[in-house]
Amino acid sequence: MANRFYTIMIVPENAQKPRQLHIPAWLIRVSLILLPILFLLAITILLDYRYIASQVSENRDLQGENRKLRQDVQLYQSRLDSMESSLERIENFSSRLKMITNLMDRDQLSQQLESPLPSSVIAEKTTDTKSNNPVEINFDQITNRSYGLEQNLHELYELLSDQRSFLNALPTKKPADGVFTSGFGVRVSPMGDGAEKMHEGLDIAGSIGTPIHTPAAGTIIFAGKKSGYGQIVMVDHGYGLETWYGHTSRILVKPGQKIKRGQTIALIGNSGRSTGAHVHYEVHVNNIPVDPINYILEN
Repeated sequence: MANRFYTIMIVPENAQKPRQLHIPAWLIRVSLILLPILFLLAITILLDYRYIASQVSENRDLQGENRKLRQDVQLYQSRLDSMESSLERIENFSSRLKMITNLMDRDQLSQQLESPLPSSVIAEKTTDTKSNNPVEINFDQITNRSYGLEQNLHELYELLSDQRSFLNALPTKKPADGVFTSGFGVRVSPMGDGAEKMHEGLDIAGSIGTPIHTPAAGTIIFAGKKSGYGQIVMVDHGYGLETWYGHTSRILVKPGQKIKRGQTIALIGNSGRSTGAHVHYEVHVNNIPVDPINYILEN
């Protein structure tokens, strides 16, 4: 079969000879098929480009939101850590209060105060095991701890209301300004003989003449010189509690005198068996020396 052609004639305006353009029929048919396909392909590419461009823009927005969320999570975590630290301090303070106030049987006072301080009161932590969000878990833990702590403090408040007179007799304050230099327990004698001896109190170093304040109300039962202690003041606070203050430079009270919490009873010195200016502070429960640090609520 001979090839068929379509002829297009181009006639100029001037007198030039007309031109003829012969186009094969198969090229027309192929063009009619390809042009719609190319048109659809172009439309598809344009739509895909617009979609991809929108996804890129959305991804940029998501990345920005993710960065902000990460910053927020870090901020919340920092605040949670701060809250948890505060809760631990409050729980430690609460445990000290509970140790001092929750003494319904006075006959067990010595045994309870000779034992170490209880660990912080921590409420049972019930967290959602299905959650993988650490911030959510920490919030749940802190919430549970705060509920437990609130209940504990309510109980302590009731005990405090009922035991006001007993609390007034507890030596909860530091007796003098200064530095703790030696604690309660066995130690090598500071006198240079190398012997290990039981140190039945707490040494607080300070300048000679620094005031010594009684940490609780009571009655002076001794004020004078005692072997090893130098000039010493002994105070009876009731409930089997006594406090001793040794190595003073000057005594400001007399036996039988009633004193109030915070009253100055003597001045720091270096009398007796001593290697430097300090006050040797002892707490006795039913005539048994115990660690004074268990009573002091001040940092």
